[in-house]
Amino acid sequence: MTNGIIESDQFSDGICCSADAKSTIKQMLDFSLLKDPVFILYTISNFLTSIGFNIPYLYLVPQAGQIGIPSKQSSYLLALLGIANTLSRIILGFISDKPWINRLMVYNLCLTICGIATMLSTFCTDILSLSLYTITFGSTIGAYVGLTSVILVDLLGLDKLTNAFGILLMFQGIASLVGPPIAGWLYDVTGSYNPGFYLSGSNIAISGLMLFIIPYVQRRCERKELKKMTAVVNN
Repeated sequence: MTNGIIESDQFSDGICCSADAKSTIKQMLDFSLLKDPVFILYTISNFLTSIGFNIPYLYLVPQAGQIGIPSKQSSYLLALLGIANTLSRIILGFISDKPWINRLMVYNLCLTICGIATMLSTFCTDILSLSLYTITFGSTIGAYVGLTSVILVDLLGLDKLTNAFGILLMFQGIASLVGPPIAGWLYDVTGSYNPGFYLSGSNIAISGLMLFIIPYVQRRCERKELKKMTAVVNN
């Protein structure tokens, strides 16, 4: 009986304290990537995108109702958005898989266009113009969902994907909880959905524009690393 208890304890300790388990936990809790300028920049960009991401989904139909579009027509906008978003993920994924395509530039352009279109959507006055915005938003925001993990691999390497993506999702989750309530509060204060769309569009546009400097940051980091290696060799 005693031997059975000892064996059970040893088995339990072997599971809880195995080298693989320790390695996995250590990797999950490794925040050293937050010292990497490229990853910091990409994380801030994703945080801003996530703030604006859900606002059009939640407030597009109410916005249409506010400008006088009948609910029977405005209800089709979300379906249109979903179709455009689904197709764009497939198309952007296919295009970005080509070796001559710069995935980061595709991602940046899509977010910039998406953000600008979202801010301009406040000038839509009929179902046609709002449908055009809906297609534009759905088509360009697909890059955010479809290309994020691939770009992480391009920027940091496959070996850091698990840890980097986990940290990124944490910040995305926080931002997703922040954006819609702020847009709702802005509506309560102003009586208009326009400020919410300005918030969404500006955050998404900034998140795309700021990533255009990543190649410069990468080159600067490489030069720093080269200087360090040269100093070590000389010493």
